[in-house]
Amino acid sequence: MTEGRDIVDQAIGWHLRQAELSSAEWHDFVLWLEADAAHAAAYDRVALDDALLADLPRPAPRAAPTRFVPARPRRWTWAVGGTAIAAGIAALVMPLAMVPSSAAYTVRTAPGEKRTVTLADGTRIDMNGGTTLRLDRNDPRVASLDAGEAVFAVHHDSGKAFVLHSRDLAVQDVGTVFDVVRNGQRLYVAVAEGAVSFQPGRDALLLKAGDALVARQDINQVARVPVAIDAVGGWRSGRLTFNGTPLVEVAAAIRRTNGADLRFDTDLSTRPFTGMVRLTGDAAKDVPHIAKLVGAGWRRDGERWVISPEGKADK
Repeated sequence: MTEGRDIVDQAIGWHLRQAELSSAEWHDFVLWLEADAAHAAAYDRVALDDALLADLPRPAPRAAPTRFVPARPRRWTWAVGGTAIAAGIAALVMPLAMVPSSAAYTVRTAPGEKRTVTLADGTRIDMNGGTTLRLDRNDPRVASLDAGEAVFAVHHDSGKAFVLHSRDLAVQDVGTVFDVVRNGQRLYVAVAEGAVSFQPGRDALLLKAGDALVARQDINQVARVPVAIDAVGGWRSGRLTFNGTPLVEVAAAIRRTNGADLRFDTDLSTRPFTGMVRLTGDAAKDVPHIAKLVGAGWRRDGERWVISPEGKADK
């Protein structure tokens, strides 16, 4: 019982210090999490309990405060096991253009085009098609994903963590392999090695190897889901894995990977899809295969491929 209490106390200590952790301390934190499954479980409980406490009604002040009270952070809904749980996450806004002495530059890929970028610190970034990535020649420990998908294999640096921004969201780590997708209001993060912190700070959500996260900024919802480690970044070999993913997102993933202009009929676009798709790179072969997987028909409309419910499409 004492040992369990000690673990909880350690988890509380790590949680309270999240906003002030140095890169070296962050590395120690990750090692502590990976040392025992009980450590990670205790930390998750502490973080969730703290988020729930933040939403409890506060007693009205006896008099109007005379000091400045900062605005409450953006409210997110955590989708856990089908239950909506309110939680607060403080947004970290650090556009590259606002960083002093930056030398920002942009790297883009067309749909279907792949590109690898190696940063000065040894970090490797594999970019999928349809991706826009902003980097800084003066600081290889910061990047911004504006659109598309990329796998980051981050070089460990105990002196400075690597931070990836995507609009007003951020992911931080010190030595990790993870895949990130930005598609409109949706951000997807999946971890293959190590751990990352989503929205680093006091209200951070920790993702370990085998964890994935879907953040919907349009509805302020975040969901953490499991992912097969060998499926992270599978697009690099033409293998796409989905778990309850709306077909409209499946179409976007296929377009990034092989450049095919694929659309799902309105009746299908929101339908969730779970499964694995192997792409050959030849849309004439891939589209009929995908249509069969979702139980639909298909047709070609100029350069566009359309998948529709049975009976509404020419096969």
